[in-house]
Amino acid sequence: NQLELENEEVELQSNIISKWIGESPFGKGTGWEPYPTSLRIINWIKWHFKTNSLSAEAKLSLWSQVNWLAGRPEYHLLGNHLFINAKALLFACVIFGIDEHSAIYRKALKILKEELSEQFLNDGAHFELSPMYHALAMEDLLDLYQLKSSLPSSFPNQEIQEKFHRGMNWLHYMSYGNGELAHFNDSANGISPAFKELEDLGIKCGLSGSLNSDIKFNYLRDSGFVVLKNETVHLIADIGDIGPDYLPGHAHADSLSFELAIKGKRIIVNSGTGEYGLSQERLSQRSTSAHSTIELDGKSSSEVWSGFRVARRARITEVEICEDDNSIVFAAVHDGYTRIASKPIHKRQWIVNDGCLEIIDEVTGSQNSVHLRYYLHPNIHVEIHGESVLLRTNSEKLAKINTEQNVQVLDSTYHDKFGELRKNKCLLITGTTPFSCKVSISWN
Repeated sequence: NQLELENEEVELQSNIISKWIGESPFGKGTGWEPYPTSLRIINWIKWHFKTNSLSAEAKLSLWSQVNWLAGRPEYHLLGNHLFINAKALLFACVIFGIDEHSAIYRKALKILKEELSEQFLNDGAHFELSPMYHALAMEDLLDLYQLKSSLPSSFPNQEIQEKFHRGMNWLHYMSYGNGELAHFNDSANGISPAFKELEDLGIKCGLSGSLNSDIKFNYLRDSGFVVLKNETVHLIADIGDIGPDYLPGHAHADSLSFELAIKGKRIIVNSGTGEYGLSQERLSQRSTSAHSTIELDGKSSSEVWSGFRVARRARITEVEICEDDNSIVFAAVHDGYTRIASKPIHKRQWIVNDGCLEIIDEVTGSQNSVHLRYYLHPNIHVEIHGESVLLRTNSEKLAKINTEQNVQVLDSTYHDKFGELRKNKCLLITGTTPFSCKVSISWN
């Protein structure tokens, strides 16, 4: 489905479809699971809308896939899986002329309406709290909106339009100036469309809306993020719960972590998502130790396990927000470590003044080991000058970090795309509870 298609490419793609049909026995194998079946249905139909090239054989196969999917919506998985099932069935209603009296349309419409209400929060976020899956959800909404003239009047195009506008504001906050996504929960670059692509497509679809670009500081209460975004600084802090209780599969143990960009350059990061599956690396990337926050006794704040599981979860128990003409102060407390010895509580406070960010960590408890980490973007170089840590790119000084604590500079890895690993640095401060630490990051 690339934008420009040459005739020889259309022929090649027709052959690929025929090959798949010939080598994929009905209902057998991973390719017939409901989620890939949904994606394939959508992509074949999109391709046919562009090329009018689905053969009679392919249309027959497509109809078989649609009926197969209609009997197997992923109610057991819910979330983005169930939403994409409904989207595929609605695409099928258009290409096959299925009206509102059809069981397929009624089922798809029921799922869509329920999931629009369930999955899109009042502050615009997709409820799994992953910027990557959020961007994919924005693409889904745009695709569905384009079907409105070919579906019955019961299709909720007005609600889709409203969810898209709110969602694009949220994505604007969670996207950096270079098009990269913030790394909270499962989020990687190169999978979903970038903000600018979605914005341009929305305009083509008649959904050009105004962004809340005049709002420099925002507490996104429903999704639990605080964002400061102005001409110099882009700060994103996670002060919310990890996601929906019944669907934590894409959650990371990243409570009270944050990311920071200065002058358009990313500086403090979380380590990202480079793979799925059941590997130790997958567990490591989801753990607290891979995020810019505090780890106690080698444990994660939320008990991530297996590939997409979470046991006991950190809860945010307090939030404080204070904004005046001279500074912005916000803080939060989580209880994720009360299950370990001495039942420690972690409170983190951010204080933003002109040209400076202070992060103050306080942890209660007794004799718990503390690892406080600040991960740096791979483009950031570290220079130690006495008690100061200078952060710079090859050509520019960006920020200086000061703290009374001893800072170690460790080699680490960063995973901003699936299947990729980049070397970076991690600043580590250690101690024992009760623990208190103030780190100042200045950029003037």
